[in-house]
Amino acid sequence: MAMPETERVRTGISGLDGILSGGIPRGNVTLIEGEIGTGKTTMGVEFVYRGAKEFGEPGVIVVFEVSPDKLVRVAAGLGWDLAELERRQQLKIIFTTREVFGQELRQPDSLLIDEANKIGAKRIFIDGVAGLLPQGAGQDSREAFQILVQGLQRENLTAVMALEAVALNGGGSVSLHEESIADTVIRLRVEDIQRAAVRSIEIVKSRGHNYQMGRHTFRIVDGQGIEVYRRVQAPRPQSRDRAAAFDPATRVSTGVPGLDELVNGGFFLGSTTVLAGISGVGKSVMGLHYIAEGARRGEHSLFLSLDEQVPQLMRNAASIGIDLQPAIDRGVVRLYYDAPQEIEVDHHFHKIERIVEEFKPKRVVIDSLSTYGSSLGTQGRVFRDFFHALVALMKEHQVAAVYNHENPEMLGMSSMMGEFAMSSLVDNILLMNFIELGDTFRLGLTVAKMRSNPVERITHECQVVDGEGMRVLPRTLPGAVRSTAFSGYYGLISRAPERRPPNPALPPEEEE
Repeated sequence: MAMPETERVRTGISGLDGILSGGIPRGNVTLIEGEIGTGKTTMGVEFVYRGAKEFGEPGVIVVFEVSPDKLVRVAAGLGWDLAELERRQQLKIIFTTREVFGQELRQPDSLLIDEANKIGAKRIFIDGVAGLLPQGAGQDSREAFQILVQGLQRENLTAVMALEAVALNGGGSVSLHEESIADTVIRLRVEDIQRAAVRSIEIVKSRGHNYQMGRHTFRIVDGQGIEVYRRVQAPRPQSRDRAAAFDPATRVSTGVPGLDELVNGGFFLGSTTVLAGISGVGKSVMGLHYIAEGARRGEHSLFLSLDEQVPQLMRNAASIGIDLQPAIDRGVVRLYYDAPQEIEVDHHFHKIERIVEEFKPKRVVIDSLSTYGSSLGTQGRVFRDFFHALVALMKEHQVAAVYNHENPEMLGMSSMMGEFAMSSLVDNILLMNFIELGDTFRLGLTVAKMRSNPVERITHECQVVDGEGMRVLPRTLPGAVRSTAFSGYYGLISRAPERRPPNPALPPEEEE
């Protein structure tokens, strides 16, 4: 007969239960370790607060240095009303000395335990256990910690204890016997990354259940508390890992006149499309057309920008005759901007996940991959893992996603995505480039790749008209147009296009 699964105690801390696979096994003694200022007290207090407020589990907070009044005042800044919970007998704050507390745990008729029993406490947080233990890492220290743990478990309390890592051995990591005796060990850090400070959390161990390994990030948010963001590389649900673009019939229109004919009627649901080209060739314009077409069809459409603020996107759209405000007011279109400076990839991806899951877009434009690359770097794993996660998220929700990517080559292209070695993940690649003919730069578009679609890799001319937007020109230009059509040249995306020799079989209007 299968053994029953251990009951989980949900911490209630945003994102933490996710990496703990549902919470901490009831009765576990948890050690939160870290240096000064890493957030140990905040996490321990929130564990007790959420238990009392959200799960009907009264709790006890034991403090040695911080007075109860100050603790209540600090908690209020995070949106937690500890005083109200105390009045309702759901919370008890005990301010004592480490010596008295240590003695109380050894007494069968402990006044501290009596106070906990009065409110039916299920949780306890002890802020700073290092001073409870004898100095050093000898047998006395180990036995003292063991007695502390046994006293808490005897009362069926799920305990969280904060331990300053440097307090035990003068600057090193926490001594091994505290970690070995505790059931769950959570390590908090503040890490320096290129002059920025990032908070990280790691589940070092947790007996009795599975959990997400590795260093995740977190923030302490005013008016809310702690938010934990799963590392972007961490495994996601099987529904996402197995997601694919499976619908062979539904097409998502580009919204650009003349372009749907070149891409077999539009992009597949769940597909990944990259618009690659140097700055100024019209990638964002094409993206705005894509969003506007979604709005016209009543499809939820999302534009995620790292390059331009929302008011500037609205202005750009208006300049090509697209008014997005009515669609935004109807809730059909959403524009979202996130600053690329000091971007925290786990937090950023968490926000995108929430938007996609709540808004449920059918089409998304992300502007741009090159900005992600400059913020995250393109040589290590971070960017690659982030892009993998982003593609999997869009496929899970069957979103036809378009990513703008700045290719730094101005005239001609030697590679489609430059140092971004990600083309194998991409379903469709559209190359946009300036082509110098005579003394004029003209705009060319080539469909370089369309997975599971027939492709004619012919370079077509595009035009962006003020107040009207982008359109793809026909291969044969009308007789009134003095310019030679692109069909009159060789090597349009090379650095030296050449005129085709005159063909006497062609009608006069196709000659210059």
